[in-house]
Amino acid sequence: MEVYRCRKADGVVSFQQFPCKGQRLEVEEAQTSWSHLRKSEKRLYRAYRKKEHRAAKGRRRGSTSHHHSTQSATCYNKRHALEETEARLRAGYAAGQGDKLRRQRDYLEGYLARFCK
Repeated sequence: MEVYRCRKADGVVSFQQFPCKGQRLEVEEAQTSWSHLRKSEKRLYRAYRKKEHRAAKGRRRGSTSHHHSTQSATCYNKRHALEETEARLRAGYAAGQGDKLRRQRDYLEGYLARFCK
């Protein structure tokens, strides 16, 4: 994702995802940082860990076709949700939605990388 640093006439610097109007562009690479998980995110992470543990246990014993079809449907839904989230990020969003959309995108990418290989 590209971030544009724009300097207004009064010297104020603003960062935005769209190019500056009538000004020279200064493109900087976006930086991400890890933050502590919220309680609900920790709960969700633990739930996925348990689910992954049960799935691994099932693979050792011989998995069933029902589990595979359920996982395929879940992966399909997560991919679809990721595409919608990325489209909303590209199309623009309200000021307060940026962090939420980026967290959602990161979560979906992590889920797909971990469970839907």
